[in-house]
Amino acid sequence: MRAGRPYFTLTVATSADGYIARNPKEPPQAWASPEEQTLFFEDVAAADWAIMGRNTHMAADRDDRRRIIFSSTISGWRRPSQIWIDPVGLQPADLPALVARVAPLSRGLILGGTRVHDWFLAHDAIDEVRQTIEPVSFGGGLPMFTGTSGEAPEACIRRTGLALVSDREINDGGTRHLIWRRGA
Repeated sequence: MRAGRPYFTLTVATSADGYIARNPKEPPQAWASPEEQTLFFEDVAAADWAIMGRNTHMAADRDDRRRIIFSSTISGWRRPSQIWIDPVGLQPADLPALVARVAPLSRGLILGGTRVHDWFLAHDAIDEVRQTIEPVSFGGGLPMFTGTSGEAPEACIRRTGLALVSDREINDGGTRHLIWRRGA
C-alpha cells in the first residue's frame, strides 16, 4: 500500500499506434496475441479486485471474479463479488472500504477503459503499468488516456512519471511487454 491505499497496477494491451481498442465493444482478446493473454490472466490471478468500466466488464463478463465496475448510471452490488459504483467524489483510498465485506483490497488491477485509466491517473494512483504492445495499427479508436490519440504507447506511460524497468519481446511476431513502476 502507498499512503494508506492499495497498490494499483494498470494492465493494458495496446496497438502499436497507442489504442486499447478500435471501439468500446471490442475486447483485447479479439486482437491480442496468446502470449499477451497469458500475461493478462497472470495479472488477474495476482489481484484482489479488478477495476473497470461498464464496457470492459460487459466485453468479458465473469461472475466468478471480484470486480469494481465504474458506472454513472448503475450502482450497488449486482452479484456477491461485483459492485457497481459512480467514482465521482471518491478517491482510490475509498475503494477498500466499499468491498471489505466481501474481500480485502490491497492489490487492485486497473483494466480499463480510457475513463477508468483517466480516473486513476488524475488521482496519481497508478503504481505500476504492465503494458503489452501488439504489432498492429488501428489508425483510430480508444486511446489509453484522454488526449493521447495516435501517440506512441510508450510515450503515454512515460508522461505518467513512471519509470521503465523491463522491456522484452514475448513472441516471434514482435509483441513487446513493458513494466513501468513508480519510484523505480
